[in-house]
Amino acid sequence: MKEQIIQTAIKLFNLRGFFEVRLRDISKDLNISVGSVTYHYKTKELLMNSIYRYMIKTLEEIYISDRIFQKKGEEANVAKVYFQYMLQFRFFFQDTLDIIRAYPEIGEKHQKQVKEEINIVINILYMQVGKGVLIPEPTAGIYATLAELIWQTLHFWFVRQAILGDTKPDIEKILQVISHLVYPYLTKAYQTEKLTLIEQ
Repeated sequence: MKEQIIQTAIKLFNLRGFFEVRLRDISKDLNISVGSVTYHYKTKELLMNSIYRYMIKTLEEIYISDRIFQKKGEEANVAKVYFQYMLQFRFFFQDTLDIIRAYPEIGEKHQKQVKEEINIVINILYMQVGKGVLIPEPTAGIYATLAELIWQTLHFWFVRQAILGDTKPDIEKILQVISHLVYPYLTKAYQTEKLTLIEQ
């Protein structure tokens, strides 16, 4: 039953927003009593803590490796897989700030998670330097900044869409933006080949 509650909650949160859904709404969608939900999750905070643990477990199971830029046609794998993950938990990426303000324990966990994600991007960038795809870091700290910009682009993409009135999740657009961020740091050989993060 816990798994059903979590999956139903995620579905409703994605449809209506985290703060617009009550435990009563989840029980109604599952066609069970509110007591059946609160037996497992006495509060919405406890439910959100379980969902956040599930989010991290899901992310850990995702195939993320150094395949970015490895071969033509495979450059977008990391960003595409992360985008699919974001779609699965869209509500969290739309309501992140409000959620971590409401639940400081989740905020602390998420801060650590974000630092890990940025470090993954930094490591991927440095691996591409070793492969001759990216130029050596022009100034100390540039790739750390670039990694954070890539993370920001991904993490806040749905907020950006809502502000601009976009309704369709557009993976090609997000990949194009990331491609533009990375392009100035490609070696001349890769710029000449017009390598992008977008599979044609």
